[in-house]
Amino acid sequence: MASSAEGDEGTVVALAGVLQSGFQELSLNKLATSLGASEQALRLIISIFLGYPFALFYRHYLFYKESYLIHLFHTFTGLSIAYFNFGNQLYHSLLCIVLQFLILRLMGRTITAVLTTFCFQMAYLLAGYYYTATGNYDIKWTMPHCVLTLKLIGLAVDYFDGGKDQHHSSSQAPESGPFLPSGLHTAQPPHHRRLSPH
Repeated sequence: MASSAEGDEGTVVALAGVLQSGFQELSLNKLATSLGASEQALRLIISIFLGYPFALFYRHYLFYKESYLIHLFHTFTGLSIAYFNFGNQLYHSLLCIVLQFLILRLMGRTITAVLTTFCFQMAYLLAGYYYTATGNYDIKWTMPHCVLTLKLIGLAVDYFDGGKDQHHSSSQAPESGPFLPSGLHTAQPPHHRRLSPH
């Protein structure tokens, strides 16, 4: 009995060693080197192509579902792809999204919120460019963060513009008040956002 248990344990250890060496052989770094590209560039291309199966899944299974499911799907897949590309550097995007939500929550539909958003998001992006600058073209967290900066500034402007419509229009239903986007809503791409409840 003891010898068969030791044999099984030895087999498991040997199998684990074979699997570990097999996974090391399949690393993205080795694949990128064999293709003549950097690992960062290969990760970016893979993540771009991952968007197609995610879009098909969304279209077939989530297209007319509840908005919270759609927000969760886009947030989960977006964060997963971002983590695949940039690892722990994802915290830069998360920090800016959370602070943008707080700016909208605390300042409301004011021009001050728009100006604060513009100044903070642009300053954060420019500081990121400054501290990560090298002599070469690098694929870092600042590349998608540039797009995120524009989207978050656009969100603040859209939110501000939605408040101006309510003050000037008397045909609005009395039950429709100001609509503040949720935290998940703030992280959505702009073509998935609707800032009015109608």
